[in-house]
Amino acid sequence: MKIKHRWSPALLGGGGYITGLIQHPGQPGILYARCDVAGVFRSSDGGESWETLNGGLTQAYHHQVQSFAVSPHDPEIMFRCSGEVRNRTFYGSVHKSADGGQSWREVCGSMGFYGNGPTRMYGEVIAVDPYDPETVAAGGYTGGLWISRDSGETWNQAALPAERFGCVAFHPGQPGVLYAGTISDEGLNMDYADVAEGGVLGLLQDQPRGKRGRLYASRDHGESWQLLHEGPSFAELSFDSVSPQRLLAACIWDGIRVSCDGGQTWEAAGEGLLQGGQRYGTIVQDPHDHMALYTAPDLRPHMKGMPPIPLYVSKDSGAHWQLVHCHKDEDLSGFPAYMDGFGEGSRAAAAGWAISQITVDRFVKGRLYLCNWYGVAISEDGGRSWRAAQFRGLETTCMEAVTAGKQQPGKFCVTMADHSPKVTEDGGRTFRSLPGLPGYSGSTAAVMSKADGRHYLYGLTGHGGKACIACSKDGGATAAEVLALEPGLFVQALREDGGQPGTFYAFVDGPVSAGAGVYRSRNGGSTWEQTAFRPPAGIRTLPHQKNWIEAELLSVVVYQVKNACGTNQLLDTDPQRPGHLLLGEWTEGLWRSQDGGDSWDPLGDGLPFQQHGLASVLIAVAYSPNHSGTLYAGFITEGLWRSENDGLSWHKLYPAGPTEAFNVSALSVGTWEQGMDLLVLASEPLICTGTESRVVCSRDGGASWEEWDQAALGAVRWKGIAVDCEGKQALAVTCGNGAFHTIIGQEL
Repeated sequence: MKIKHRWSPALLGGGGYITGLIQHPGQPGILYARCDVAGVFRSSDGGESWETLNGGLTQAYHHQVQSFAVSPHDPEIMFRCSGEVRNRTFYGSVHKSADGGQSWREVCGSMGFYGNGPTRMYGEVIAVDPYDPETVAAGGYTGGLWISRDSGETWNQAALPAERFGCVAFHPGQPGVLYAGTISDEGLNMDYADVAEGGVLGLLQDQPRGKRGRLYASRDHGESWQLLHEGPSFAELSFDSVSPQRLLAACIWDGIRVSCDGGQTWEAAGEGLLQGGQRYGTIVQDPHDHMALYTAPDLRPHMKGMPPIPLYVSKDSGAHWQLVHCHKDEDLSGFPAYMDGFGEGSRAAAAGWAISQITVDRFVKGRLYLCNWYGVAISEDGGRSWRAAQFRGLETTCMEAVTAGKQQPGKFCVTMADHSPKVTEDGGRTFRSLPGLPGYSGSTAAVMSKADGRHYLYGLTGHGGKACIACSKDGGATAAEVLALEPGLFVQALREDGGQPGTFYAFVDGPVSAGAGVYRSRNGGSTWEQTAFRPPAGIRTLPHQKNWIEAELLSVVVYQVKNACGTNQLLDTDPQRPGHLLLGEWTEGLWRSQDGGDSWDPLGDGLPFQQHGLASVLIAVAYSPNHSGTLYAGFITEGLWRSENDGLSWHKLYPAGPTEAFNVSALSVGTWEQGMDLLVLASEPLICTGTESRVVCSRDGGASWEEWDQAALGAVRWKGIAVDCEGKQALAVTCGNGAFHTIIGQEL
């Protein structure tokens, strides 16, 4: 039985990449934003606040949106293209909404898309014919270009090669004219991937498509096609509203180019723009002044000596360009404080990174919108100043884990892929940041001391495979590095001893030869020593099947190892017995220590490690807080297992069906009335298991279960869940969609 449950988004601000923005064709103030990991958002107040439009989506890749379109004939009709790649197979869906984005249904599955891939920040690849509401065109990252003649209900493949499409656009002034531009192998945006791990296309699980981009045109609504131009990659097209044969294009490495003959020949249009080593992916004409154009190169943190917000304007149709303004921090308002830690302390510099699109408001002269890594910013003066409204409602953070305070109701600490940890003391309504440290940009695991609520330990990560444990003993006012780890090591989990306050344990994964294993601190985290745990012979890395687990199965995108794989769930301490630890390894087993880590015993016999394929991996372990000797183990695919005899034997607890798959990607064990174990399981959807996003709860130790309805949230990827010390509130964190708060037992 599904129970209508109340979910409230926790206010954490942006984190996913806002890769595109579309304005409602007829109503001022209504905007739609697409995100590489979090789906589609709508604003009804000109970008000041946002709400998600992901209701009814089910599959793992449905939130990874590469393109979005609103019908100019009926704005209630919308389309979204989403997809990703796993196990060298591209997946993709075109979804249609007929109710303004409140619900979605799949209408085409023949194209592969790459919502979090290397063309995510370029133009739209789905478009509705402005002269014919029945005609819709879409080009995939794989699978070619497809045309619908019945408003997106059915689709047929066009006579074009299956290239990597970067933009698909109908000419706004010439009926029946449709353009499609493609992206070459050299036009892929891979600054954010570690190319040292292998070739770029290998990391992408892609195949060579050629070193030349192409521009195609059809003059009969997509029935027949002509190759117009070959050479540069075409990321976005802009059409001159006065001269129908004049086109402008953002051509990535070839900059901004102009054609005066409908796209057959092109020449550079870039005097005054940044030269050399810059990607250009956006170009837009000002609807209030046909001579004015805007563009912005795609700057990244490693680029030095660049303007903070590289917005350029041309007042003569692209012949000459100039920087709009050399921005300083005082030109910005409403940007979240966490951005002060980026750009060497310059909020303006961070605000200008990775601009994916510049949009000019068609209703309000001088109003511009900027999309990038952090969200959508607004300018009312042609780009000279910007405000962000704290990116309110763009809850697009990729999160790792959540832990609850032991003494204070509603207190939680969350860790995040691109930020230092954040703490809430009101159940997620407000957050404050724990200090980051120089050289570190993300956080993995965290623990709050039961004896001292101002005492935090947490794992931090940085570029180049560096990681450390940080400690704050003053409530987050200051922090210091207490354990620097060898390159390649990673803080998987942190726990305090259940009976010895001030004794902490850390599970560190990575190369065993570099020190992966379990560490112990007896002095509040100030100094650390490695315990006696050693994995079985032949295991060289933790995880043992590292590439499969971290780059294929659990990560947000295949080529970013350890990116939002979920942490802090494979180590636990017994709340009733000092020195008792439980440790899990994804594929190789489960171990127990009864002496604080000085010796270890295997407990994994009877558990379904890779029982039904590679995806059957352990992801969470926990002690019962109420029943001594009761242990829990949560698996991807295989559900939740329990032992009542300290791990000597195990039985499956949920789901009851022997063949039903359930991914326990998040597990929390608390206390309900009469000392019953409160169990909350969250399942992230994964392609390889064919499972959907679900949350289930048992208030009687697993004797009965209720499913919490989350249809309005869509296919969120749950990574962690924690129940507060009273067993009444829960905070759940996701990969892409931030955090959600709920009151257990609160039904709609």
